[in-house]
Amino acid sequence: MKSVNVVMGGPSAEHAISLRTGREVLLNIDRKKYRCKAVVVNSKKDLFWTDVASDIPDLTELEICESSPRFKGPYAAFNAGEIWRNCDAALLALHGSYGEDGVFQGYLESIDVPYTGSGVYASAVAMNKITSKILFERAGLTTPPWSVFEPRHPAISVEAIGQTRGFPCFVKCPQSGSSRLMGRAADRASLRALLAEYASEADQILVESAISGIEVSCPVLEYPDGRIEALPPIEIRPRTAAFFDYDAKYTDNASDEIVPAPQPPEVLRRIREIALTAHSAISCSGLTRTDIIISNGEYFVLEINTLPGLTSNSLAPKSFKSAGGTYSGLLDILIETARINKR
Repeated sequence: MKSVNVVMGGPSAEHAISLRTGREVLLNIDRKKYRCKAVVVNSKKDLFWTDVASDIPDLTELEICESSPRFKGPYAAFNAGEIWRNCDAALLALHGSYGEDGVFQGYLESIDVPYTGSGVYASAVAMNKITSKILFERAGLTTPPWSVFEPRHPAISVEAIGQTRGFPCFVKCPQSGSSRLMGRAADRASLRALLAEYASEADQILVESAISGIEVSCPVLEYPDGRIEALPPIEIRPRTAAFFDYDAKYTDNASDEIVPAPQPPEVLRRIREIALTAHSAISCSGLTRTDIIISNGEYFVLEINTLPGLTSNSLAPKSFKSAGGTYSGLLDILIETARINKR
């Protein structure tokens, strides 16, 4: 029986979603194959852990792991040997900075623990929306027209960005996900307000022209035998939100997520080709998910996610299930691929 540490939490704005992902993993992982530990990283980057047999911690207990008698800790990264002893693989349910940007991946490599998802380089590059856009474009992919605003060095003024990008436009902190630290500017005043709000969060802020069209997302999965396959694309239709924001992603029934996407075969084929190209352009491994907007026959790559959400509402598990798989089967593939591709 293999030992798997399910790592969740972290100091980013996506802490709560990460806990939901981690708990969903614990609910679905095959207990006949794996002994599991729940490892929670708190906002101070301290580590807490507990063995998980049949009694899975609820979300409240995960949120207050520091005061739960069930959890051991706090541990700092340098003295957490007890957590990683005899660990066959770390299944990363982390999202956002520290957990998805290569930092935690580098830590695990330094202590010789295999982990799911992409390596240090690909994680860092994919997490930075500005850097990844440059690599997408060099790989021949199209992305929404964009500008960079630097709060410390505003060589480009708010007025110039507004005039170049037009309205509405999207304002994004380059290293945040789950639609956190991003907003839609309808006019120059709201653009200025969003740039001011995010100035303390990032040295550079990405501003993208809004593209209207069909929003789709396509996971790419690497198998233990080395195959890399694009899974069925998902079409996303928010029911009330103007775009696929945080609430539309994680609130039950807030969006229609149709898989396979109801598009002609040639469109589905092109979506898969783009997702595979994006995966390769960033040198990703494991499981990724590429978000795309189709507008007037053009395909615009928004971003690639190297640790896609695995909650009950998440897109990648829905796609894998639509192809005939199971959630626990997906976890088996992620764990075995991590062990084989040990860095």
